[in-house]
Amino acid sequence: MRAAVVASGGQYEIAEVADPSPGPGELLVRVTACGFCGSDLKARAAMPVGTIMGHEFGGEVVGLGPDTEGWLAGTQVAVLPALSCGQCEWCASGHVIHCAKVRLVGLGGTGGGFAELAVVTAAAAFPLTPRIDPVHSALVEPFAVGLHTARTGRIEAGDDVLVVGAGTVGLTTIAWARARGARRITAVDPAASRRSAAESFGATDVLTTVEETQASGYDVVAECAGKAGLLDAFVTAVRPRGRIVLAGVTIDATSFQSWAALMKEVSIGFAVYYTPEEFRTVIAAFTSGLIDPAPLLAKRVELGQVNEAFDDLAQVAASGKILVQP
Repeated sequence: MRAAVVASGGQYEIAEVADPSPGPGELLVRVTACGFCGSDLKARAAMPVGTIMGHEFGGEVVGLGPDTEGWLAGTQVAVLPALSCGQCEWCASGHVIHCAKVRLVGLGGTGGGFAELAVVTAAAAFPLTPRIDPVHSALVEPFAVGLHTARTGRIEAGDDVLVVGAGTVGLTTIAWARARGARRITAVDPAASRRSAAESFGATDVLTTVEETQASGYDVVAECAGKAGLLDAFVTAVRPRGRIVLAGVTIDATSFQSWAALMKEVSIGFAVYYTPEEFRTVIAAFTSGLIDPAPLLAKRVELGQVNEAFDDLAQVAASGKILVQP
């Protein structure tokens, strides 16, 4: 099969590699589409040469390993890119990312969706309904991130919500805040194109900088930009007994004045990945029309355009999801 593999210098090259083969409890998936994620941009330099990245993908089941009764070739699926043991307490609770034996698909644990074929466990594959465009299988994962962020921040009907960063995580969080009945959703992003996208996803107000936010004006603050050094501003913006959820990925250290958060009795949480139940909820929302995934899709590229797509992703003003269709 053809795959985009990590080469020296953090670039990608198209190579012919052996077709993967499904083992017990595994499915062989022909990739329909795979999204480019900001975390891929940050992680690719650390990936060993030869790694097949890509963790936001879905496709058609074309091969069945042993012990996959009930599965049929031809089924369209979205893939939860964390292959866990299925037996520990974390797996039983649905928090599969915390399984001690988890393998991260497309991030070094096993081959991802920047290829024609991928092997995943049956437990990590979620059938799509006929009403869902197969290409939108790659959008289930980013909307699951937004749902997990909204749930971690306990966004409820009537809340005033501040979303900092209107990239993919911010836009999907806005969509879920709207679906959950938030009264006011304020999006902050320096890029005009992203502010416009935020409005189309349900933001009622848009701002350029965090400094423009209303002091003690929000029940929930969701950090979706991966920028360190903003916690003090979030504590200022959130109401007493409000919630701050950090969902952006950053490796930079940060600090804040804890006394201010103490006096407000602010709750500060973190959100990463998602649960199988959240994947099912996203698929149900796509099917019912509660969430329309189509506006998130900005561009489709071929496998040979992976390097150019990452260059586009690195642009600060980039808005929407780029998908590769192997």
